[in-house]
Amino acid sequence: MAAAPLSLGVDTGGTFTDIVQIDAAGTVTVDKTFSTPASPEEGAIESLASLARNTQRPVRAVLRQTARLAHGTTVSTNALIQRSGAQVGLIATSGFEDTLVIGRGPVGRVGGLPHARAMDFLHTEPPPPLVSRRLVRGIAGRVTAAGELLAPVDPDQAGRAVQALVEAGAESLAVCLLWSFLRPDQEQAVRAAAGEVAPGLPVFLSSEIAPRMGEYERMVTTAVAAHVGPATTRYIARLQDRLARDGLRHPIQVMTASGGTALPDGAARAAVAVVNSGPVGGLVAARHLGRSLGIENAITADMGGTSFDVGVIAGGTIERTSTPYLGQGLPVLTRSVRIDTLGAGGGSIAVSDGFRLRVGPESAGADPGPAAYGRGGEYPTVTDALVVLGIVNPERFFAGRYPLDPGLAAAAIERHVARPMGLGVADAAAGIVEVVNGRMADLIRKVTIETGNDPRRFALIAYGGACGAHCADLAMRLGIARVVVPYGAAVFSALGIALSDIVYAHTLSAPVALEDEDAARRVARQAMAALDARAAADLSVSGFAPADAAIRYSVEMRYRGQMNEVSLDLPDGAAGPGLAERLRHAFQTLYAERYGASAVRAAAGLEVVSFGIEAMVAAEAPAPGEREGAAMGGNSVGRRRVHRRGAEPLDAGVHDFAALAAGAEIKGPAVIERDMTTIWVPPSATARLDRLGNVDIRPETEG
Repeated sequence: MAAAPLSLGVDTGGTFTDIVQIDAAGTVTVDKTFSTPASPEEGAIESLASLARNTQRPVRAVLRQTARLAHGTTVSTNALIQRSGAQVGLIATSGFEDTLVIGRGPVGRVGGLPHARAMDFLHTEPPPPLVSRRLVRGIAGRVTAAGELLAPVDPDQAGRAVQALVEAGAESLAVCLLWSFLRPDQEQAVRAAAGEVAPGLPVFLSSEIAPRMGEYERMVTTAVAAHVGPATTRYIARLQDRLARDGLRHPIQVMTASGGTALPDGAARAAVAVVNSGPVGGLVAARHLGRSLGIENAITADMGGTSFDVGVIAGGTIERTSTPYLGQGLPVLTRSVRIDTLGAGGGSIAVSDGFRLRVGPESAGADPGPAAYGRGGEYPTVTDALVVLGIVNPERFFAGRYPLDPGLAAAAIERHVARPMGLGVADAAAGIVEVVNGRMADLIRKVTIETGNDPRRFALIAYGGACGAHCADLAMRLGIARVVVPYGAAVFSALGIALSDIVYAHTLSAPVALEDEDAARRVARQAMAALDARAAADLSVSGFAPADAAIRYSVEMRYRGQMNEVSLDLPDGAAGPGLAERLRHAFQTLYAERYGASAVRAAAGLEVVSFGIEAMVAAEAPAPGEREGAAMGGNSVGRRRVHRRGAEPLDAGVHDFAALAAGAEIKGPAVIERDMTTIWVPPSATARLDRLGNVDIRPETEG
């Protein structure tokens, strides 16, 4: 009799690679290893090997039993942040070579910056373009806004342009011609020419990467894909090959920023959507957890070794955006879960010039890591501060597999923070934690208050290996009355990746005025047929039939002349009679809800800008198993002094999570120690362990 199938989720972060296994009974098994930035697939393979060792099975047996392996990665994200991806050559329509430099007014200059910085024009410089001007070439050819071909691309001229770019150092090619999504054959002609003069050169076409209106955003999206795509493609291909040789029978499902997945063969096309995809898994898991706990409104906080990521779930729905920013002046055309990120993690470096204390955004990463790792790290980090304060037990770090050196942590803080500021080591460590907590609380305020949400109406779901030590203090600063640290907090994004549905999404721009009902229905039928074919091809490669998937169609609409669109569902059969009236009514209803009834212009013309499809195969996610009872209740197994700035140390109870029974109640000050994370319960706060292994903290808020 064959063993019950497994689902695996692997999340490659900047410091750690996490893995989660879920079996048919809902039992969750987790593990964590250090990431290997130089060869990220090695970190993923090692996490699998570690899981297999700890469950006493060969890797091949685990993979043969695996029905689905989903993967989130930071390879694309890191390549973009560090600008370490391929050097991009860009071919544009002649006369439009400076589109990336000109941008779209303030969008290209300050878009993606925090509001305060965006308004500080005197001290805000425009970002450097992703593609150097010396690596841009224009070619003749023109397509009209109606899709009429006025002048075709000259293959010889295109070939000469490609040759010049390669000679100038281009390692990949982005092609973005005007209105190319209406005549993709013109960009395809450029790719054919590139194949003649530079075989093997990766080529990215805007008509495939972002077939939507918006020349600037389409060009940015294509340039980003060309920059991060080659490294992403190579990495995913190497990982897929290794896993297939070791027994994996189905393609890897690569997590995307929309909360869906992409196939390895489509990793190049989906490279933009893979950027920032790892943290999305955490929101998927948080929504899953919220449903089981009856939490409809949640702020998600993910603190790992490098970054702090915040998302919002309102009314059970994850907030999304259709044009996220991947950095200053980098708007991209890809559907994405909204996540705001701050360079604040356990590995964030703390330094002082004697006047100010700065924590992050620089990180010590996995190598050399915090000073306490003993790997040669010179500068102190947040983790070092937690060790000095007595919150993190250096002997139990990583279940004792990687013991920390408190002496090295104290020495680094003394040298780089305490001595320059004239403080004691303990006060300096407390200052490091206060500064990073303040930065994280400010980001949560930005994400909630600036979008009209009151954080006091939300629960805080806190996860990531480092968040448990900070989350209660964050809640107290923000007036949040409930904090939940999930059972799988240290690997929560990997858990969400394992629980995520298989979703293949495609978008096709096909502008049409709604007033012409016959034209609108014709264009809708053609667009949906093309989108159906793309989705069916993706499903087939993964071993699914179209009937196995729930299909959702959508449209993006706007008042004629506007720059921004509104996304609406397009039900099955909506291309029949009455399409225009149904869409008009749905648009005006949503527009009034979003912008107010006075903003609706009933007599104004409407146009459909693009059509979309999502094909979803729901993940077979079993209900999480209840945690087995433990022999002990909430009594502490020890005491430890926890330092505070300018105050006497606290006498905190120390609790071993493995020895806590469901229902155990712990009053602060207390430390709950787990194999992969530490949870700090401040004075006046109370923590309770539920039957699923989640720690529910009720802090005394400052508000």
